[in-house]
Amino acid sequence: MKNLYIALSFVALSFTMSAQNKDTKAADKLFSRFEYVDAAKAYLKLVEDGKATDYVYKQLADSYYNVFNSAEAVKWYAKATEMTQDAETYYRYAQMLKANGKYEEANKQMQKFANAAPSDTRAKAFRENPNYVPKLLDKTKLFNVNPSDISSDKSDFAAVLYDNTVYFASARNGARKTYGWTDEPYLDIYKADYNADGTVTNPVTVTDLNSKWHDGPITISA
Repeated sequence: MKNLYIALSFVALSFTMSAQNKDTKAADKLFSRFEYVDAAKAYLKLVEDGKATDYVYKQLADSYYNVFNSAEAVKWYAKATEMTQDAETYYRYAQMLKANGKYEEANKQMQKFANAAPSDTRAKAFRENPNYVPKLLDKTKLFNVNPSDISSDKSDFAAVLYDNTVYFASARNGARKTYGWTDEPYLDIYKADYNADGTVTNPVTVTDLNSKWHDGPITISA
């Protein structure tokens, strides 16, 4: 088994090395540095120049997957999977299809994933309950989700309520350095007032906690 594992690892490594070439070098460097927005542009340029391969399609799809651009990810995973791919590619394709409400198509890709990685816990869960999303959507709605008055046009997430104060992470600070993964400013920790009527107002930075790097999410201990 150990020898087989080594052999399979060598085959996978050989495939990756052969798939990469001088044309993909610049895009691959951006991808390896987690600069997925620019990596997607670089791989897309290869497609436009007629230099696309199944490797380029996969990398392009993965770039969009990593910034959760599900529509573009679906488009390029469809091209990538015209050739046989690794199990994880089918799994990611399925997740992006589900994000677009295409549950039957997602199940087809999950079946391919389950066939390629039958011992994976995600494959086992799929086989036990393949149609869980429509079942969840059929349940009675228990609450409403509304935009917050303090939301920005950038990433705002990881809210924590403590002593009538809401702490959260946000990329809204335009004065910060841009992060290549998301093409948004580095994260800062903010706090806002949680009012008696349930509204949240007056967001400000928590200057004592923020640095020149990413800051957040926050947790509060005893």
